[in-house]
Parts: sequence; C-alpha cells; structure tokens
Amino acid sequence: AAQIIAVDKAAAKAEMVKAFGATDFLPAGPEVVAEIRRRTQGRGADYVFEAIGIPAVQEQCLEATRPGGVLTLVGVAPMGSSTNLPGAIITRQEKTVTGSYYGTANTARDFPLYLDLYRRGRLALERLISKRYTLEEINQAYADMLGGEIARGVIVLD
Repeated sequence: AAQIIAVDKAAAKAEMVKAFGATDFLPAGPEVVAEIRRRTQGRGADYVFEAIGIPAVQEQCLEATRPGGVLTLVGVAPMGSSTNLPGAIITRQEKTVTGSYYGTANTARDFPLYLDLYRRGRLALERLISKRYTLEEINQAYADMLGGEIARGVIVLD
C-alpha cells in the first residue's frame, strides 16, 4: 500500500505505528473522517480496520471507507451493544463490512506457529511492547492503558 493511515487517541503510539509501516498518524476525534478524505483526495480509505470495538468508532470507520472499499471489524464490541451501520449507504456505495476474530486463525494450529516464529526471531513482538510492569504494578498498568500512556504493556511474572 502506498498510504497507510493509523488513527488512535494516544499520540504516544504515533512513532510505533510508523515503525510498523504507517505513513500517516492522525489523532482520533470528530474531524478524523474529514482528514482521511482530505489525505485520500476525497475518496476515503480502500481498507479500514477497526480494532477497538467501540460502536461509535465502527460507524466512523464506515464513513472513512471509500465507495467499494472494505471495513473489517477486528475489535470486539461489548456484548449487547449495537452498531448503527446504515444499510442504504453500504448497498448504494457497495461497501463491504466483515468481521475478523484472531485473523480467522485456527488457534490450535496457528498459535504454536506464531510462537515458533517469535522464538526464531521472525516475529517482532518485542517492538510492540512499550512498557513492562510487575504484578504489583498491575493497577498502574491498567491506568496507563486507559489513559493512552502506553502502546502495549506487559505484566512480567517472575
């Protein structure tokens, strides 16, 4: 892809997403769809991946998807929640909305493969971790996560 736009409320993630291939970083907010359209010459994004599971964000992601584009819902919304995705827009603009749970992985087969790739240095998971915490620091880790202070935190058990 020539252009990969990452959106997050945590500005601390900007450098990390660029290290993983994003060409642009935008702060989440009410103007993000307009900015995505501006950066895509009015088209919208070909592919949009919603990874947080918040219904309002899922709706915003559909707006950011170009006609004929694909929205993939990766984030798991809370049980009992509803997302208002307008069927007329999906149909008239020929947008595709799909879900993906663990990348449709077969966990029994694929997770051992991922572990093997990691152990052989072929899967750069360490680059995703922005901070490590002890078990005693779990409350701080949770607060940092909610506050957008970290990209990914890991509780280290010794």
